[in-house]
Amino acid sequence: FDYTIECYVPAAKRRYGYYVLPILYRGRLIGRLDAKAHRAEGVFEVKALFLEEGMAPSDRMLVEVAQAIAATAVWHGTPKVRLGRCRPAQLASVLRSHWHA
Repeated sequence: FDYTIECYVPAAKRRYGYYVLPILYRGRLIGRLDAKAHRAEGVFEVKALFLEEGMAPSDRMLVEVAQAIAATAVWHGTPKVRLGRCRPAQLASVLRSHWHA
């Protein structure tokens, strides 16, 4: 798992996002997430979520990742979650189904 926090990388050279962080799930690094809390609007924006190549997510994994994102949003005081880019793209609808907007 090769990781760089990309806020120190010129914008044109970023692969994942300005403040991308690893996603640790049950002791394994499974992906990356770039998020921003918009406190004035009460929105936790997941700008991008990427699973690692070859990662075949189980239903349980998706539910637990969605729940962790929702809990993080509430902790930030931004209970509405908005999802931008997602790889693989079909994960977006599964994740959104676990959030109340």
